[in-house]
Amino acid sequence: MGRMMSRLTPEDLRRRRRAQLGRTIMGVSALLLMIMSAVVPHIMVQAATAVPGRSLIPASRFFLIANPNAEGFSEARSVAHAGMGISLTYLGLALHQIGLITGLASFWVLIVEDVGKWTRRLVIVSGVSLLLSASTVVLGYQFLNRVGVPTLLGFAWLPTLLAGLVMLIGARLARGRQVTTWFWEKPEIVQP
Repeated sequence: MGRMMSRLTPEDLRRRRRAQLGRTIMGVSALLLMIMSAVVPHIMVQAATAVPGRSLIPASRFFLIANPNAEGFSEARSVAHAGMGISLTYLGLALHQIGLITGLASFWVLIVEDVGKWTRRLVIVSGVSLLLSASTVVLGYQFLNRVGVPTLLGFAWLPTLLAGLVMLIGARLARGRQVTTWFWEKPEIVQP
């Protein structure tokens, strides 16, 4: 029941090279978008002038320790609503970090020819986390502005959204390259 070995035609080789090039472009694009999403400006409360930067880590740190009773949130119509905006925004930033960690550990799945079931699922987790992150941070920004807290939204949500889309599209395409069990696919590997 093993597969018959046959020589690849020049057309088959060209097709494989084109497919490999497309997968490489997709994987490298996902990696670059994830890196970009971590270093470009994120969300910031305008009154928070002591924050050292607006990249992912400083923004996350700010919203982790932010207090809705602090001076930067004094213009809020309601302390409870300001606290909800802080929590919502931090949830989005935390999802971004989860998406980056799982994405950096699994973006290579978009490039390789044989894909395992569990590594492909890690790509899906990354894509979903990044998509949810972008939308949740934008929602948190709108919520904070609506309750009267002047907030700036950087453009980090855009590469985050694009990275999530690339990861999910890549995971969908990788489904056709998924190898369920090496023993069934490549029995010559197992020696009696």
